[in-house]
Amino acid sequence: MRSISPGSIISYNQYGHLKIPKEVKCKCPTCGKNARFTLKTDSHANKIGLFSKGNCSECKAMTSFVIMLPDTLEQTIDEVKVYVYDKKTPFSQIENVDKIPNDLVRVYRSAVNVQQLKDHSATAVLSKRVLESVVKSFLGDKMIGQPLAAQIESLPKSLDLARPIVSLSQLFHPDNQFQRILDLERDLDEDMSRLMIELLEGLIEYLYILPSKIEMTHDRIQQKF
Repeated sequence: MRSISPGSIISYNQYGHLKIPKEVKCKCPTCGKNARFTLKTDSHANKIGLFSKGNCSECKAMTSFVIMLPDTLEQTIDEVKVYVYDKKTPFSQIENVDKIPNDLVRVYRSAVNVQQLKDHSATAVLSKRVLESVVKSFLGDKMIGQPLAAQIESLPKSLDLARPIVSLSQLFHPDNQFQRILDLERDLDEDMSRLMIELLEGLIEYLYILPSKIEMTHDRIQQKF
């Protein structure tokens, strides 16, 4: 996921006190050309952000965007953050992660494939298997036979969701070389510069994008019933 600079936001739509990006220009994840995208914003949003889509002006491919809203109405329009999803297969981000069990990758790939084939019953069956496989990877066999709701509720008891942030804090100790770079006491080379941006992107996605995406998808599912 790439951030789009405020200077690449061409126009806005007015929604009450908010100005939401309407048209942006950026490198297309599909064709690689610099193009314009007119954003069709999802009508459902929460206090954190909203999702939108737009077609590339060059190749016409559809691309997904995330718009992060300002915390307060007093913030400027420049503080509305826009991110574009790079073109990837739905499971490319998980296939090469060692910690993800192979059987989870396989069943997730199968769920994606049947969904793309519009086999809705098979999508439901395999989606349940993916959820059960996710739970099993953290809880083992101790929750087998329990309702899926109970399995999901047990996840936070066996999964330290704060661990990534706790481990990150070690980088900012006064005697750490990374902190010296931030304080301009040590030069920043090209490789470390790239890693620093990766760290920022990961932190933003972990704290803002992913929770917001799960919350909004949950709310949209609820609205279907």
